[in-house]
Amino acid sequence: MDIVALSGGKDSTALALLMLEAKLIFTDTGYEFPELYAQLDKIELITGREIFRIVPDETLPEYILRSNFLPGHGARFCTRIFKIEAMNRYLSSLDKPILCVGLRADEPENERAGNQTAGLLLRYPLRELDFNISDVVRLCLEYDLLPRYPAYMARGGCTGCFYKRKSEVKAMVQLCPDILDGLRYIEETVQDERGRFAYMFPNTGQSIADTIRQPTLFDITQLYADTLNVSDYGKACGLFCGR
Repeated sequence: MDIVALSGGKDSTALALLMLEAKLIFTDTGYEFPELYAQLDKIELITGREIFRIVPDETLPEYILRSNFLPGHGARFCTRIFKIEAMNRYLSSLDKPILCVGLRADEPENERAGNQTAGLLLRYPLRELDFNISDVVRLCLEYDLLPRYPAYMARGGCTGCFYKRKSEVKAMVQLCPDILDGLRYIEETVQDERGRFAYMFPNTGQSIADTIRQPTLFDITQLYADTLNVSDYGKACGLFCGR
């Protein structure tokens, strides 16, 4: 049985569109942006296929608060527990599953490899078909399923991802302040008595509270004009992050 690990990004979406008989699986951390869930719903609506969603008994933010520890570059327990281990538990219940991963032919083979659990059968159909980023975008556009996520989702669908750039966090200040306020609560709650402040977004070099307090240099309509009204894939989002 072929299983497509669906993330909601363009590569895994293209893979799902190519593999019509595969089962589509999404591992939910409970920490995702609403736009990601909306994209998954859109995939189901347009393709008429069900996405099986693995939902944890304890969400990632609940786990962080209980363990009093933020994930980071040296502690990627978020991916291990809520993506890899969650997927492996599901696959163990199936008969001879083959996990199909959306890695393209134009990506360096040593850059990303996907789930490397011993004994797991893996396929890379996009590489088998020599699909590059242009092929992926073209296929997604054909089905009106090219993800058009806002500036704060450049690093994917997880709201508190430590890989986020400062530009993404600043975009959250302007475009989704309620979500950022919830992340600020988590960041401030997990601190301990050692006195060294642990940043949720270490690439910013500061706390969420300090990021929020910093003034924005440009008017929001100028700053995020293309992000708020996207019409062309690849178009820059404005002055701030230049995506």
